[in-house]
Amino acid sequence: MSADVITLPAYTNCQSLLDAHLAELQKRFGMTTWMITRLSGEDLVLLRVRDGHYGLQRGDRLRHRNSYCVRMVELGKPCIVSDVSAHPDFPLGPVDESLDVAAYIGFPLVDSENRLFGTLCAFDPQAQPASLEAALPALTHDAALISFLLNNAVRVAREKRLTTFVEHPDRCDDTGLPGKEGWKDICRQEASNCRDFGLEASVLYLQAPEDGSSLTLADSLAALLREQDSIAHLGNNRFGILLADTNEEKSSRVADRIRDALNAKQLLVRIDREKLISG
Repeated sequence: MSADVITLPAYTNCQSLLDAHLAELQKRFGMTTWMITRLSGEDLVLLRVRDGHYGLQRGDRLRHRNSYCVRMVELGKPCIVSDVSAHPDFPLGPVDESLDVAAYIGFPLVDSENRLFGTLCAFDPQAQPASLEAALPALTHDAALISFLLNNAVRVAREKRLTTFVEHPDRCDDTGLPGKEGWKDICRQEASNCRDFGLEASVLYLQAPEDGSSLTLADSLAALLREQDSIAHLGNNRFGILLADTNEEKSSRVADRIRDALNAKQLLVRIDREKLISG
């Protein structure tokens, strides 16, 4: 007699697992809206959302300073507030003009170095039973689990970025760098990483005189960039440069540094900055 086959849910990636986890949290603890956010500058970027009231969607941004989450972070501890109006630590008004929050759940999510990554939070326009606050231990565990899942997924995404750069089959014969098709795949993959994990990246395009040595330029660029950055040769001494985990301000400084270093070697180049890729 054969044993019964156990069928478990099949999750193809971290995002589908997190979506299922938010659905389970809503089923267990109520609240109309559950979110996983990433702190990016002054904004909370919504990475995953399960919303039944406010019309929030993945990719939306909330101003961190105007959110209940900033109060949770300032208090230095997770919060379950069943009735915001009766809670002395939450004298704030609505999160913004469109969000009327009467009950709030907020837990910090941390990265691999125990720094603030973002938040696991939930809103409801109606006050909730005081018994909701007994969920603190269970939700603390859930926040730790989500932090682990996100950290692992970000690590894998960064490893895949390096693998794509090193192993992509489309290579330039002159430089050994990825070519046009490789560059398209590098940018497509990074845009997905930024969208899924709230990361930032910048793109530079470098043009050198067509009669210069492509290999010399490629070697010089490799010496100026970090391991996590990617370079592609797009033909005729035009190079694409992906600056990972880099915002617009930093990319401007990097472009100036590259231009100055190459010009000092009599490698005269023009560098154009593309718009920032962000979540």
